[in-house]
Amino acid sequence: MSDYTTINTQYNTGTDASPTWTGTAIALSGTSGANEFRMALSTGSQTTTTPSASWPYMALPVSSTTVVDQLWAFTTNTSGSQVATYDGTRGKARVLRYNFDNTGTPISAMQVSFFANSTHTNPSAGTQPPGTNNDTFTNGTSGETSSKSAIKGNFYGSGLTAGGSQETPSAGTVGTAPTATTGTSGAVTTTAGNWLNAAGAWQDLAGFNDYVIGVAIPAAVTAFNWYFTLVIYLAASMTTQAGGWVITQTLQYSYA
Repeated sequence: MSDYTTINTQYNTGTDASPTWTGTAIALSGTSGANEFRMALSTGSQTTTTPSASWPYMALPVSSTTVVDQLWAFTTNTSGSQVATYDGTRGKARVLRYNFDNTGTPISAMQVSFFANSTHTNPSAGTQPPGTNNDTFTNGTSGETSSKSAIKGNFYGSGLTAGGSQETPSAGTVGTAPTATTGTSGAVTTTAGNWLNAAGAWQDLAGFNDYVIGVAIPAAVTAFNWYFTLVIYLAASMTTQAGGWVITQTLQYSYA
């Protein structure tokens, strides 16, 4: 019995109806501009070779909120691809997926969220940085996001059932459209063979204050994919930072 040897994040460069997952996957623990997802606005000047240090800033709205409408995946600092089906809406189902190899023996359900960094300090809800181990997205704002994380997530089942069946969503819309204030304190458990809350509301991803947990423990030593998608908001009162914010997506589970 063991942990998984390889877990990575794959991204769709095709269409929702005909996804393409064959590009180089994003490995865990990115550094120096490699193995990272980058947020962007469609009005920006970003390209597939733009280095992390030159990545365009995103303008905050004058009031209220707007959505981040592009997501890019970079396997090296200057080698990237746009995630074709991410557009900041619930309109497409095949956007991102965790890919697990066939070596792991999980003994707990998977739980996932975002943190400011690898210290995994829970966000200070609604309090904008500066502050140690805090960031503007997972903290959210006391006004526009009602102290909920600006990152909303939706996950499909557990990826793999306890009986060993892969759970794969059909193309199409994902649940009820989230808003900037969407979120539930604590864990929200996924629905077997469906999107979160039986295709209902999304969850904000704020460390392990607000997070998502799979409905089942995946079968052991079986390769699988766990599908998910995101909607990310920008809010007028977010704190900016020179060089931008770098945040960490965390997948946690126990294994035997």
